[in-house]
Amino acid sequence: MKHAIASLRFSLDESGAPYYQQLMRQIQQGVVSGELSVGDKLPSSRFLAGSLGVSRSTTSRAYDQLIAEGILTSEEKRGVFVAALPMVSNRLKRMQGSSVPSTQKHLETLAFDSGVDVSVFPTKEWAASMRRSWLNPDLTVLQGGYLTGYPDLKEAIVDYLYRVRGLECVAEQVIVTAGARDSLLLLQHAITLLARSETDSDDSVGAQTIKWWTEEPTYPPIREAIRSHEQTGALLIDEEGPCLPASDTVSNVAVMTPNRQYPLGVSISSVRRQRWIQAMQMTNARWWLIEDDYDNEFVYQGRSNVPFMQTVSVHDQAKDRVFFVGSFSKVLFRGLRLGFIVAPVVHVPVLQQSQRELGSSASLPIQPAVADFMLQGHFDRHLNRMRRHYRLKRDALLILLEAHLARWFDWKKPRGGMHVLIEIKPEFVSLIRTEAVLDQRIAHDIAKNDILLSTLSEHFAHKQYHDGRFGFVLGFSGPSEEKMKKIIIALEKWFTEILDNV
Repeated sequence: MKHAIASLRFSLDESGAPYYQQLMRQIQQGVVSGELSVGDKLPSSRFLAGSLGVSRSTTSRAYDQLIAEGILTSEEKRGVFVAALPMVSNRLKRMQGSSVPSTQKHLETLAFDSGVDVSVFPTKEWAASMRRSWLNPDLTVLQGGYLTGYPDLKEAIVDYLYRVRGLECVAEQVIVTAGARDSLLLLQHAITLLARSETDSDDSVGAQTIKWWTEEPTYPPIREAIRSHEQTGALLIDEEGPCLPASDTVSNVAVMTPNRQYPLGVSISSVRRQRWIQAMQMTNARWWLIEDDYDNEFVYQGRSNVPFMQTVSVHDQAKDRVFFVGSFSKVLFRGLRLGFIVAPVVHVPVLQQSQRELGSSASLPIQPAVADFMLQGHFDRHLNRMRRHYRLKRDALLILLEAHLARWFDWKKPRGGMHVLIEIKPEFVSLIRTEAVLDQRIAHDIAKNDILLSTLSEHFAHKQYHDGRFGFVLGFSGPSEEKMKKIIIALEKWFTEILDNV
């Protein structure tokens, strides 16, 4: 089937890859070829789904993934557009392996990336797990069963969470997904069903809109994922973690990273944690909490805080109000696209219902290999090796920062995680005059050298909340020390040249 949408013709092959992947690929190609330009508006997911004769979840998923990758952007009440980000088309050409004449080749793009350093991935052990898991394949896997995940993998996840994160759960509570964003979409659907069932049973309440709250600042794709909801709010972050907001909405959902907030790196205090638990115990203002565990596998000093879900397990009301989200992609490799949800036992049937309605997007054939990799002990050994490896990379970055940027930036040594946040000192913020947002201006200038920087300001949804705070989120797990040094020196050069002219 073929349809003309604006300047781009979509063609879906029923015998090809999943429809959402075909849509993603064609939009990417449209950006690369110039058929789609920066600022071009795409049709709504509903309209596109109707035109192509597919479900809206298919088109929404394609858009959500491209928004997460920075290729598209969503504007509230306006629609979805091709993103105005530096070098989007260049990045897509590299992703797709497009051939570029030698006279037009760009330098390699440099970036501080919180991705996985695959140079030390145990490929031999992984290959052995792949072979073992498919020597005598499970017929249910071949038939596309196990809606909530491969049983051995779910058991391995339960064991892993107890040993590494101190979270007690059972396999029944685990729902395997295609990553953190897929987990969030599934939870949005499930919590909507749960809230509807609660309000329907209370005539004095009636049908109520759910208000979704995200941290301020937060990872932009998380904010994008809930932007379609009628009511959204911001959870301000202070030195004790996410603040509990006042809300007169009956049903509230908070998406947060309590144990290591992204990007600020703040851990929730015990006092603040208790305030949230008290709020979830109340019946007149229902609170749900989606706990994104993010990068808490990587702790370099001391121990990581206990998950919120474990803390609330002894509280009658609150224990049914927290969902835990994790991912394998940041531990093993990004292309794996495998995550999981741990749900309160009482709500597992609703998650299963949502999974049936939305369709399982997690790759089932790869799950036996991951399970074998974990059960053979390779996962634990790899995780321990990556902790040491990333600690050394963190220390190398801190040395570079001290040598080249201490004059202009402040930062704290993180005791865990995969990034360092550096903030421009207030005296230089006031000294450098610019009409643009300061860190975004710096990122724009440095992008001319094929260097991509993640700015602190872009993690804020509301300008008034960042209160003059500008800086950069430097992911150290992905780049080599050599690449980190090149970027740091480029930042040093920018400040030196600018301040020489002040």
